[in-house]
Amino acid sequence: MTPLVRSACLTNYASLASAAGLDPVVMLASVGLDASCLENPDLKISGLATGRLLEESAQRSGWHDFGLRLAETRQFSVLGPLALLVREQATLRHAVDVLMRYMCLHNDSLHLWLEEDGRTVTIQLEYLGRGPSVRQPMELSMGMLYRLLKQALPETWKARSVCFMHAAPPDMRTARRFFSSRVEFGAAFNGIVCLASDLQITLATYSRLDRYARQYVESVGANLNQSPAEKVRQLALTLLPSGKCTLGHIARHLGVDERTVRRHLLREGLSYNELLNQVRRELVQRYLSGSPRKHAEIALLLGFSGPSSFSRWFRQQFGCSATARPTPAAPV
Repeated sequence: MTPLVRSACLTNYASLASAAGLDPVVMLASVGLDASCLENPDLKISGLATGRLLEESAQRSGWHDFGLRLAETRQFSVLGPLALLVREQATLRHAVDVLMRYMCLHNDSLHLWLEEDGRTVTIQLEYLGRGPSVRQPMELSMGMLYRLLKQALPETWKARSVCFMHAAPPDMRTARRFFSSRVEFGAAFNGIVCLASDLQITLATYSRLDRYARQYVESVGANLNQSPAEKVRQLALTLLPSGKCTLGHIARHLGVDERTVRRHLLREGLSYNELLNQVRRELVQRYLSGSPRKHAEIALLLGFSGPSSFSRWFRQQFGCSATARPTPAAPV
């Protein structure tokens, strides 16, 4: 299933591309997007093409922080109908719950979830686009999420840290300006860390119209019913680093038995192992092409018991060792 995004994801792209010395229309055409998507924010366009556009814009312009610069230009309203619902939630926890449930209204390529350990919580984000590099769409998405929180919460609110799995850019000025000194690169996850008590903060935008906002958002009619394979894929992304990415765990999360998951996947021409390998192949390319990581760390992030099992899997998938080929191409 090709992820779709609202063309509002490209809000202010044309002006930023022009400032970087690029022709925005030519850049759009190079990835198969029509220039009309710059005029109508509610068109549904390819999320994969949008990701490629941002990566190529960064590469051709030499602005390694292109996605983050684009995030700097964004306001709450870029989320369209979803912005209305988020800003009308009573607390940060309610707002995050809404984002997790309804993000597909704005961007099918993003998956959000909460990790809580008692004292702190992490709003984790995964970009579901394919390819060895997702730096630019990840920085744009994380920047938008951080900016949304800053606009909705009291002015005194500060995140504990903002974490990216990829390596730091050559020039850190934009990242430091955007996130202050609280940004970390080469982290074990992509997400925003804050105090657990922050989830109870009342949103500055709350005006007790959340029921009407929810009715409106649901009435716009976006299809929230993901395919079974996509649901399993998202859960795999969430559970892999914990070592609990088993068919049994996924079935329990979905509220069904393992046989039902297998049956639904079979209807889409997939087995659970095939889908899990697809996810791992996509992730391993990111981990090996980003900041240097020990193979033991990559093994854990991909849900393997140790480096030896990771090495065997890698050789089976790509025909060589991870050391011999650090940026593998996905097998066809």
